[in-house]
Amino acid sequence: MGSDASAVRQPRLRGDDVNGTQVGAAPVLWHLKVSNYNEKVRWALDYKGIPHVRRAAVPGGHRAIAQRLTGDRTFPVLVLQHRAIGDSSRIIDALERRFPEPALCPADPEGRGRALDLEDFFDEELGPHVRVLVVHHMLPSASLTLGAFMPDLIGVRRLVARAMFPAVRRRFIADLAISPRNVDLAYEKIRAAGRRFQAGLQPSGYLVGDGFTVADLTLAALVAPAVAPEQFPYPQPQRGHRLLAPLRAALSEYGVLDWTQQIYARHRGRSAEIGER
Repeated sequence: MGSDASAVRQPRLRGDDVNGTQVGAAPVLWHLKVSNYNEKVRWALDYKGIPHVRRAAVPGGHRAIAQRLTGDRTFPVLVLQHRAIGDSSRIIDALERRFPEPALCPADPEGRGRALDLEDFFDEELGPHVRVLVVHHMLPSASLTLGAFMPDLIGVRRLVARAMFPAVRRRFIADLAISPRNVDLAYEKIRAAGRRFQAGLQPSGYLVGDGFTVADLTLAALVAPAVAPEQFPYPQPQRGHRLLAPLRAALSEYGVLDWTQQIYARHRGRSAEIGER
């Protein structure tokens, strides 16, 4: 689902054009459609109603783009006011400063600290393990994997991708270090995050105080590829698929699956994108 790494760099190209994208007016989001960290940033942009342009890349091909923009090799990358910002948390922090309303962080210091602590915990202790498990469970099916990760491939390009799928499968396994041991570890991490979620859930149904914050957005976005909520903005062929049943069951143990569907229904509103390529 794409990595998340910390990077901020001034684009080194001349003028207002970054890799063919005008950045002088609207923010530009470089993203992977299926990625959980990318969904986290899309949701923040949409929740705040920030008009923005999206540029989607094919998984694998995104690394060179990210390298040019930030010096790192991961998406999402947001070009905001002529500055390329990597890492979902850094991006949301920049959006909070530039577009403070509606806020994703509580105004009171205690609530803000709790929300940011939870964001960091889910980013580090949940997101990468959801990615491992989603890919692990998808890989037995070429059509499912390609449909989720490369939904824009059609015709001859889809046939070529299908013929190359054994190599694609090996690349996924190598890149994510998928092994029986790491799959077991990922399930342990999922359950640990579920316990923290259950212990911290407030009577309001939110993780911090009485309203929606970056903590709720982060948790819901990071498990979205496994839950596949109806409001997710791109194709989700894994929705209800039998191969992901064990992962959905693990998320259900502590109520994360149902809660995520509810949070998406309440807060994943209309897209604010003004263009996509």
